[in-house]
Amino acid sequence: MIKVDLITGFLGAGKTTFIKHYVKYLSEKGKHIAIIENDYGAINVDRMILQDELGDQADVEMVIGGDQDCRIRRFKTKLISMAMLGYDRVIVEPSGVYDVDEFFDILHEEPLDKMYEIGNVIAIVDAKLPELSKESDYVLASEVAYAGSIVLSRVQEASSEEIQNTIDHVQTALKKCHSNREIKNDVLAKDWNQLEDEDYAKLTHSEYDLGIFVKKFISENHFKSLFYYNKDYSLEEIKTQIKKTFADESCGHVIRIKGFALEGNQWKQINATREETRIEDVVEGQKVIIIIGEDLDQKVLDSYWEHL
Repeated sequence: MIKVDLITGFLGAGKTTFIKHYVKYLSEKGKHIAIIENDYGAINVDRMILQDELGDQADVEMVIGGDQDCRIRRFKTKLISMAMLGYDRVIVEPSGVYDVDEFFDILHEEPLDKMYEIGNVIAIVDAKLPELSKESDYVLASEVAYAGSIVLSRVQEASSEEIQNTIDHVQTALKKCHSNREIKNDVLAKDWNQLEDEDYAKLTHSEYDLGIFVKKFISENHFKSLFYYNKDYSLEEIKTQIKKTFADESCGHVIRIKGFALEGNQWKQINATREETRIEDVVEGQKVIIIIGEDLDQKVLDSYWEHL
């Protein structure tokens, strides 16, 4: 049976970056790997980044769009079609706002329960965890509740106090969901560039937790993604609009802005949060800006992004 790992993490936690490290380790061990990007939008920036950087180390597939039933059906169809392709392990990267029960339910249905075996659930958490709304806190707790391992990102940028505060925050978020799980022995707090074979070996055998907690209802419209396609924005224009967008509270609670810009013949990948904007060279891109957040006001955001 093919092992399936789920890599969860709230918006902007660093799932895609972690997967690049994880796949490199597995590939060096001779494993044939596939990645499924399971997201809501018609364009998946993270898929393009992974395919660009991983090359032949892994095959990157995509499940997109539609309501929950449509997305589940497409995910099941994708897994069935991939089952005969000789993969040793499939890694699933869902949206940053994801109901992990959906993953377990699908993998326990026929015929997938005869094809696949759930391997590990790994939750990525930003070591410099920003202030979260109660809804975001719930999503964070619900993802961590199932994880066999919790991996902190940006450890090299965080102080020991910030790291401890993040761990304490996650523990408190779990308790608010009436989970009695203690996470202190399940947290890997280490610069990802310094991870060793021993660290990865533990992660590949970390499995998952039962994830017992009280579930809450969150409106489907609470978290939203807005897409701005085929705009000829310069990189400087995008950087300016990012600052304005995060500064304007009437936009709603903007959590992340990501996408691409073409500067001359060079594609630039953009990944911005309230705390910082990261820009990197990539081989391929597409003219798109994606804004993700809570209770977004599209009219206000359109005023910034529809026409510069």
